[in-house]
Parts: sequence; C-alpha cells; structure tokens
Amino acid sequence: MQTLLLPLLFFAATAASAAAPQALYAERCAHCHTPGISGAPKLGDSTAWTKRIRPGMNLLYQAAIEGVPNTTMAPRGGHREISDAGIRAVVDFMVAAAALPSSALANAKRYDALGITDREFINLDANFDGLLTPEEIRHDPALARGLARFDRDGDGRLNPAEYRALETQLDIERAAVTVDDAQIAANVREALGALANFPNKNIKVEVAAGKLTVSGVVDHAADAQRANRVIRRIAGIKAIDNRLVTGELLGWD
Repeated sequence: MQTLLLPLLFFAATAASAAAPQALYAERCAHCHTPGISGAPKLGDSTAWTKRIRPGMNLLYQAAIEGVPNTTMAPRGGHREISDAGIRAVVDFMVAAAALPSSALANAKRYDALGITDREFINLDANFDGLLTPEEIRHDPALARGLARFDRDGDGRLNPAEYRALETQLDIERAAVTVDDAQIAANVREALGALANFPNKNIKVEVAAGKLTVSGVVDHAADAQRANRVIRRIAGIKAIDNRLVTGELLGWD
C-alpha cells in the first residue's frame, strides 16, 4: 500500500504545480482573495494591487511562498504541494487581473532591481529609494540615535545592510539588560496601552526567563506589526514570540 501511495502523492503534487494559474487561483486562493478576507487584496482591485506591488514583485512572490506573519497569508496559501513556480504564476495571474497602469509596473520593476527583500526595511522606506533617511525613522528613537553609529558610508542614511546591522545590535543590547519578568510584562502592557487605537483589552502578555509571548486578537495585521515595533525596544527581553492574530484569521482556524 505504501509503495502505491508515494506515486499517487507525487502525481497529485505534480498536477497541482502544473495546473493553469487561473485554475489554481479558483481552487486554492479565491476563498480569500475574492471576498478580501482579512485584508487580502481582491482579484481585480487595481488600487489594492498597486499598493502591494510597489515594493517589487519579488517581495510579493516571497510573501506568497513563505507567508506573512500575523495574517491569513500562510506559506503557499496553506497548499504545500504547489511549487514555487506555481505560486509565482498565480501571483502573476492576480496582478494581471488588476490591469495595473504601466507606471505601477515600472515602479515595482525599479524596486526589484534594488534586490531588497527585508520586509521591515521596506515598511520604513516611505519613498522607495532603497535608503532610510532620518525623517523616515524619526518615530523610532532607538533607530534614530543609531543612524550615525551604523552609517558606514557616511551618506547620512541607512542602506539595507546598515539597517539590519543596527537592528541586530539593538536586539543584542536589549537582551543584555537584566530585568525582572514581572517588570518586563508591566513595561510591555504600558507600551501597548500607549499605542493609539490599539485593541489592548484582550491581549495576553507572558514573560518567562526574559522570553516574551504576546497573544490575542487585534483588528488588523498592521496592529500586530505596530505592537512588535514598540515591544522590541523594551529592555530585558531575550526573545519575542508575537502570536497576535486578526479576528478574521481566528475565524478561519
């Protein structure tokens, strides 16, 4: 029985990878992207897809293949049998269905040429020029203070390598501080409570030996990202497990 099962599984995976992108979309992706579950860009929505491809098609492919934390976008949409090529083909189908203006496609191509796939960096790169200016990071005092220290080429900005080196150092410095678990938890709750329009009521904060776990339901994936940005600067935290989910994601589990 086992020898028969393996060829059948291989055939199923091969068939899924070889299926036409439109068919794969209808079978595996439409349940989220047709109604727009949890912020998933709807098929044919030009505005939503223009925004999604602005940081380049490569990041979009990466998101579809690897998934996006705290969102309903699971790796490969939850279908592990679909190949990388199959996933990219479905993404191409959805982008084509949005009938985007040539300017949007050109902007995406320009950013792709920079070779940047660091999602945190891209979220900060407001003008999509591949560099972080003091203005773009002024909301984060720790980053702003570290710019001069890690601006290796002296241009007054952070390139992706400089930014990642700075973030790594800030994480090391945060973990090097010894703070009582109860105090860390209190500091985390205070930081989350200070976020504007953050659904703090049902958030659970747990700390054990410096490892922080934050769980609960938020309104949008952006809320989970906002929470992570303030949490990661709190002294004494050794590791962070951000388990915040959106209401829509909870409903589909």
